Amino acid sequence: MNGKTLWTALLLLPLVLVGAALFADLHKLQAAVLHFPFGLLLPACALVLGNYTLRAIRFRRYLHALGILVTPFEAWLVFVSGFLLTVTPGKMGEIFKGFLLNQRRGTPIPEVASSVVAERFTDVVGLLAIAAIGVAQYGAHTALFLAVLGLCLGFLLAIAHPRLLPWALDLLATRVEGHPRLAQIVVMGRRVHGVLKILCAPRLLLEGVTLAALAWLLEAIAFRLLLNGVDATGGLGPAIVVYAMATLFGAVSMLPGGVGSTEAVMVALLLTPAMGLSLAKPEATLATLLIRFCTLWFGVASGAIALFVLRRTPVKGP
Repeated sequence: MNGKTLWTALLLLPLVLVGAALFADLHKLQAAVLHFPFGLLLPACALVLGNYTLRAIRFRRYLHALGILVTPFEAWLVFVSGFLLTVTPGKMGEIFKGFLLNQRRGTPIPEVASSVVAERFTDVVGLLAIAAIGVAQYGAHTALFLAVLGLCLGFLLAIAHPRLLPWALDLLATRVEGHPRLAQIVVMGRRVHGVLKILCAPRLLLEGVTLAALAWLLEAIAFRLLLNGVDATGGLGPAIVVYAMATLFGAVSMLPGGVGSTEAVMVALLLTPAMGLSLAKPEATLATLLIRFCTLWFGVASGAIALFVLRRTPVKGP
């Protein structure tokens, strides 16, 4: 691991800040910053750490289901270390967790990488679960909500069906005979399918979605705290809808860390009169920048610290 990842994050940050200043009017944004009680950042970041902890519990649960035994603290460190690469292309932070466990315990990288698919799936379903609380009421990005819900149902059907994916992989295998690299992809597909069948079994699926929904709810509460700091009206419901839908949009945009897309949707929703938040552009922009600091840039910094500690933590247990 070198410093390029951190430089990527540091280069993206000023671009976001410049865009925010141009949109919100720099002088008005400065006035909103001076008015904001920055002591709210501490409980907000604490809630974000609660999100990480719940998702790390799920990560360890999945590893144990695959026969990979790690201590709770080690699982937390490995999971949070992945956030160091949040702003890199290709979701490399997820694969990075597999490399870390391979280095420490010799665990197969494909199994850990495959578990990430189950993590992302339950993350999306958890976000959909909390977003559903208010989507019907506010009608915010209903088409996006239904589209992502349909994709999730299709994914689950493909994994749960006893013959669909095996048939597709067998068909693909006959088409790639004589092409070793393509044949390796088929072999990897079979391994991934085997892992997902284990992790998407009813009990584990319910556990994963429940932990994900609670984890994302903690970050939505953190968002509501920051909205209080800019004197937003309304209760927790609008904050949940705005945060969940903006996060979903950032995820499907496939941009590194959702940078740009998440912020744009979040500001747009905050300014929607139907949400009842009564915010002007500077206050909506400031609330967006602050929650993104807590959930994205704080995450990158947490990943760097977790990796530093992990490198100096001896391996315990089998």
